[in-house]
Parts: sequence; C-alpha cells; structure tokens
Amino acid sequence: MKNLNRYVLLPIMLLCVTMTYAQHDHSSHGGSHTTHVEQPPNGGVIKEAGKYKIEMVANMFLKKDQLRFYLFKGNFRAILNEGITGTITIKSNDKKTSTQSLQAKGNDFFVAQLQNSGSFQATVKFIIKGKTVSTVFIQNGIGHHSSASYTCSMHPEVKSDTFGTCPKCGMNLEKQ
Repeated sequence: MKNLNRYVLLPIMLLCVTMTYAQHDHSSHGGSHTTHVEQPPNGGVIKEAGKYKIEMVANMFLKKDQLRFYLFKGNFRAILNEGITGTITIKSNDKKTSTQSLQAKGNDFFVAQLQNSGSFQATVKFIIKGKTVSTVFIQNGIGHHSSASYTCSMHPEVKSDTFGTCPKCGMNLEKQ
C-alpha cells in the first residue's frame, strides 16, 4: 500500500506544482498577455492612415508652428520627411475652412499654422511614394470643456467631444 501511495501521489503532486508554476503571472518580467496600448512617441494623438500612423502634436500656446505631424511605419519607426509632401484642411467651429501645405521641418516632422485657438477638425493628407494617405483629427481649443462624449458603435476606440463621423467607417458618432 505504501508503494501504491508513492506511485500515485508523487506524480499527482508533481503535476500540481508544474501547473501552478505554468500559470504564474508573467507581467513581472515583461510577458503580459494583455493588449499593449501604443503610447505616442511625441505626446500627441495617433491615427491610423493605411499602413502608416500619423501623430499630431498640438501646442495652441505657440505663436508659430502650433501643429506638428510625424509619420511612422506600423512599428513606430519614424519616416524621414524627404520627398514627402502634405496638406492640411482645417475646419473651425465657426465653419470656416482653410487649406495649407504642410511645411517639412527637421528630418522627420511637418508643421502647420493655426489662425485661432478655437476647436477644429483637421484633415491631413500626405503623398508618400506617389500614394496618398490621410486621416482626420479633432482638436479642442483652449478653454473648451465639453460635458458630452461621442464614440462609434463599431469602433469604440474612436472618441470625440463633438458630434461627427467615424474616420474609420463613416458612421455617425453616438453620444455616450
């Protein structure tokens, strides 16, 4: 009977120890199974644009170059701005629309000028290797506070303080 306990209990105990170790928390050493949230490299807002990502950094307090745009490949590898052109169409809250060329600055970003510090919607287009990529950003102005929040029912990661359409699918945003 002692031998039977040894041959039955010992394998069961080893199996329990193995299963416990295999299910421990991997987050303490970088093996997290949770979805990684992408952090904007320059502290702005990231939008998908085909196989690229565009980051908009807005500094409404500057007198010049209030908007900066950075282009990235899918893995946040910066794309040099040489040979790339871009435009921005800004639609302000008072329904005025203006279009301007984005100016290349440094090695890897573009700038645009704002006429005022109010809320706006910016449609950004870049021509990269002959192909056009674009996305839409919505920016609150200085001192703008909204009690409403809108999102897309198909793309809950899309959020806005103002009513509009989803830049991914075109559906109307719904009030939360």
